[in-house]
Amino acid sequence: MKDSKPIFYKALIACVLIVGFGIYIALRGTKAKTEFESVTGKIDYFDTIFQEITYRNKGNHRFIHIEDYPIVFDVFVGKETGDFSPKFEQLDQLRIGDEITVYHDDKTPLQLHSDLRFNKTVQFIDKDNVAYFIRGNKDKYGGYALIGLGFMFVVALLILKRLGKIK
Repeated sequence: MKDSKPIFYKALIACVLIVGFGIYIALRGTKAKTEFESVTGKIDYFDTIFQEITYRNKGNHRFIHIEDYPIVFDVFVGKETGDFSPKFEQLDQLRIGDEITVYHDDKTPLQLHSDLRFNKTVQFIDKDNVAYFIRGNKDKYGGYALIGLGFMFVVALLILKRLGKIK
């Protein structure tokens, strides 16, 4: 039987990264509007689909593009039971040609490997200083969940190491 490779320290580093990412997400979920990057401009594309992307025709996303901005904003507006819905949303009242301000975060490390055409980190959308979209609590609670999961993994690793199951 082969010797098992020592994975304890590698797994511990992974747990630290999970907790760190959880802290990043939780903190992002508590930031004020003014702490995010913003872009202001006229809407030149607004729909529930974008090219080949329809999210199974559920209609729970809005794709918004602002003139002369390189990326399309993909905003989740799901309202079904169990969805992490926004706190406030009236995006369907917006029209092409409306000037809006989108407050967003940079792409997260997880999104760097996803579709580069989109920014899915929209936190707020205003038109004439009136809110049309306010993020929900998914970032805050998701961050707390990752922190808890990371700590549970650390405890499991310590138990496994103590029992001699891992090196």
